[in-house]
Amino acid sequence: MRSRLKLLSIPLVITMLAWGFNFVSVKLVYRELAPEALALSRFLLMWGLLVIWCRVRGESLKPLPGDGWRLLAVGFVTMGLYMVLFLTGIHNTSAGEGAIVLATVPLITPLLAALIGQEVFSATALGGALVAFGGVVCVALGAGAPGPLSAPVELWLGDAVILASAFVWAFGIVMTRPLLTRYSPAQVLTMSMPGALPILLPFGLRATLDANWSHLSATAWANFTQIVVLSGVVAFIGFNAGLRQVGASAATLYQFFVPALAAFFSYAILGQTLAPLQWVGFAVVLVGVAWGSIARQRANAALLAESPAVQAES
Repeated sequence: MRSRLKLLSIPLVITMLAWGFNFVSVKLVYRELAPEALALSRFLLMWGLLVIWCRVRGESLKPLPGDGWRLLAVGFVTMGLYMVLFLTGIHNTSAGEGAIVLATVPLITPLLAALIGQEVFSATALGGALVAFGGVVCVALGAGAPGPLSAPVELWLGDAVILASAFVWAFGIVMTRPLLTRYSPAQVLTMSMPGALPILLPFGLRATLDANWSHLSATAWANFTQIVVLSGVVAFIGFNAGLRQVGASAATLYQFFVPALAAFFSYAILGQTLAPLQWVGFAVVLVGVAWGSIARQRANAALLAESPAVQAES
């Protein structure tokens, strides 16, 4: 018998590298473009590129009977509601606190997946996730993130919105997983995109039309392109591919790398100093993700061994 789930996912590694670098790109673009304009323009360009990608590959963009509303619901949650909450929240809080709060996704996702019977619950895997979360806290605190007791109301509100986005993203991941058994990662992403329009159009249309696109600097355009292509199209396809390979809980474990990579890229590109506590955080994240990933693999292997139906599919 061969387990259908893999321990290491190259698409997820590539995705986390892109999303880690994305924090630097977003900060640079925000100097010249409003968050609302970035959200809508990025979405529209991503959608166009994805349609072209699927057409070139000969992949159908017609959903199977009964899947249309599911795909639109996934788009509304993951590309619409999540994006609005994340971009709004990160604009009103510090990067360090935002990273800590958003890192609750890998803690929330396994609970949701177990609650609906999509995966078996593993306390050991959750322990690994908690260790990795501790590493994220070290990375953020090492950057000098302000403590919540000293934070003004705006930071509290920003953190609350980021926490809401974490729950929404975790829910969207669990929603997406079953669709990946019937469609490719690119198909799921492309066909789900229209579902985000009802929330992204009112959120970003005015800012997009008012933006002074002709006066954006070369740096802004370069980072905007990176946000659309690498952190957008490539990364989201990669995340869905990894989600299909390793499952919801294991896929979200990789997201613990994003704050650590964001800090590293800020150090390498923007010249921001890395504190000793941040290097410790890197090591703790690695240990926690490895621990959680191995535990998830063992839990799924045990489930495969116990289920004749699943064995027949493997």
